[in-house]
Amino acid sequence: MRSDDQLLQMPIEPFEMTERRRKNQVLNIEEYRNGALHLSSKPLALFVELTQNCNLQCPMCRFGEKYRTEWNMSEEIFDKLADELFPFAHLVDVRGWGESTMLPDFGKFVARALNHRVRLLLVTNGQINRRPVWDIMMRAHGMVTVSCDAATPELFAKLRAGGTITRLTRTVRSIVEARERYSAPRDHVRFNVVSSMDNLDDLVNIIDLAARLEVSTVVIHPLVAHFADPSHLRHDLDRTERAYADAAERGRREGVVVQLGAAPDPSLALPEMVRRPACMHPWSYAYVRYDGSVGFCDHLIGSDEYALGSLRDSSFEEIWNGEAWQQLRRAHLSGDIPDKFAPCRYTYAQRYVDFEHMVHPDRAAGLVSSATHQSITFRRDPQLVPAVPWIPAMAEGEAGQYQGEVLIPAESLVERARGTRPAT
Repeated sequence: MRSDDQLLQMPIEPFEMTERRRKNQVLNIEEYRNGALHLSSKPLALFVELTQNCNLQCPMCRFGEKYRTEWNMSEEIFDKLADELFPFAHLVDVRGWGESTMLPDFGKFVARALNHRVRLLLVTNGQINRRPVWDIMMRAHGMVTVSCDAATPELFAKLRAGGTITRLTRTVRSIVEARERYSAPRDHVRFNVVSSMDNLDDLVNIIDLAARLEVSTVVIHPLVAHFADPSHLRHDLDRTERAYADAAERGRREGVVVQLGAAPDPSLALPEMVRRPACMHPWSYAYVRYDGSVGFCDHLIGSDEYALGSLRDSSFEEIWNGEAWQQLRRAHLSGDIPDKFAPCRYTYAQRYVDFEHMVHPDRAAGLVSSATHQSITFRRDPQLVPAVPWIPAMAEGEAGQYQGEVLIPAESLVERARGTRPAT
């Protein structure tokens, strides 16, 4: 990617808290706390999906399409977002359902975002090592999260089909070198782990790998799947509880913070840390998919059924304060979440703070990690605290055909996403 070399010559500065950003943050938090439905503030965090193409075929989320240029965001949409919203935003996260780093012009998008001196975030599978991009991101003290679901080569190859732990390790070393070169915060290079029955025993090995690579934080999210899926953690809560405890203890020993993005199951959640006040995403977050569809939560970016409008038909302001978005805010205030947004019910059952505290500082009280809690799970009777499905259909019947030795069924999540893709 020779064009990336030009990035090394660019003047890059870290995030700037301008007066415009400060006022927007104060107003946004005030409107959230007051339960406003129509907002005068702009989103504090923007998730920009540059592509839905991916270089891997992970069994929990991909279904092996060929690369299609029409699944990439146009420069026109990106530039419109940058001009209109980046000056107000604190966080800009350039990830989505695909792998952003595989885009030939990924470095250009990163540079354009950093020209606005935003705090830039990225989640990557770590299979493409773009050193100049890591250089400017760490020069700007951005945050790179690398998805790592296994530390053993064989299991990694199954869970991250098409990828290798060798490539991931090489990429992480490059990112860490850039972090150290520019004295970026240590926790700005992270691992993200999707835990399942398939990799519970490897969690401690992932912690060891993070320690060797000088990755300071490992964030664990449980697999979202049909209840019938044998990879679902609810099938062995005892083993899950032990594996999480072992991971936390290994993290303390190795100097790695083990953070939970969500409890492994509602019956293992810390009661006082879930069911916080109304989720702030409908007030403070917005995502824009590759095709201009707009929604409110980074966890729902993969499917357009959760979109609240499209920049192809409306302005961002019309969508942000449109009737659909206002109804969503009203639902979160009342707790009466409609079926259309059933994943929000899952959030109230077991999700913790991920990085919401970076825009709502008081949300730091909702962090659950080996640094904040001695025990990162709390066992309760699963009959009294039942599991909550991502969508109602995931609690019913069998999950379908499974993938040989890899237990996570591809159809768990993507059948519905496949149906939302434009016809080609």
